[in-house]
Amino acid sequence: MLIVFLVAAILSGCISEDTEPSEKMPADEIAVAASQSNDDVQDARGSQAESLPINGTGNGLKNYANNGSDVISAATTIAPLAGLISLIGGDNVEIATIIPPGAEPHTYEPTPSQMKEIANADIYIMNGAGLEFWMEKALLVNEDMLVVDSSEGVELLSEEGGNADPHIWLSLQNAAIQVDNICNGLIQVDSANRDYYLRNKDALLEEMKALDREFSQTFAAKENKTFIVFHPAWSYLARDYGLVQVPIMEEEKEPGPQYLASLIDMAKKNDITTIFVDPQFNPKSAEVIAREMNATIVVLDPLADDYLQNMRRTGEEISKSLK
Repeated sequence: MLIVFLVAAILSGCISEDTEPSEKMPADEIAVAASQSNDDVQDARGSQAESLPINGTGNGLKNYANNGSDVISAATTIAPLAGLISLIGGDNVEIATIIPPGAEPHTYEPTPSQMKEIANADIYIMNGAGLEFWMEKALLVNEDMLVVDSSEGVELLSEEGGNADPHIWLSLQNAAIQVDNICNGLIQVDSANRDYYLRNKDALLEEMKALDREFSQTFAAKENKTFIVFHPAWSYLARDYGLVQVPIMEEEKEPGPQYLASLIDMAKKNDITTIFVDPQFNPKSAEVIAREMNATIVVLDPLADDYLQNMRRTGEEISKSLK
């Protein structure tokens, strides 16, 4: 137990002073609680999204022409969405991505130069699910652009604290819904190329469905279903395949000594020897815990731009970690 308190003390120096320890549950309840969290579906969208003109309901604009250009000017929030837009829109779409590589999407706000890109956009494709907390400000610079909420139709999970979990793109099944919404938005601003967008969408969905079937078969064959992550970004993927994601951190709070001891004990009992971390977060605290668990650190990037390649690698790495 002394080792656990020493590790907890080290963690406090690895994490922002603004965070507070969170009280966690005993080891025998961790997996059950994580599984219940994966099944906690939230029907309502993020509160700020409800007040936005989305999916073609704009501010009275009757024709979303792309300013006479042969190329649609699109803006979107994160690199994975930009990758999906590119696969559907091809050379017909020029894309500005607001959140840069390495930035933390939960807290990032657009810079003045990025607000200028939004001001010149024909269409903004949101992730939705509460990620774009700054979207109302963006609309002030361009009231005429079409805003598409790609989360429309997705069943949302709740994070700890009751807010919608915004990491919807990290589920192939959710992303298929997002792809439909993206395609519909592109058609609305560029109906002349409707058939082109539909063909690209259909080809992309076939690849996504094939990978989803592959994951279903792979994870169904695994006896152990539990994996440990630093930041709980993979809840939707876990839900899709009956897995249990156990986070070290929740709501960016450091783990308290009791939870830390329970986590280490659970990992040893279940022969878990991998901790998955995001490159957007400081890995030092995870490294400290990994040493105590004799575990390996593996980086999974939820914001990688090559969507299909990244999802395939993610599935392979999580599968390898399950005994």
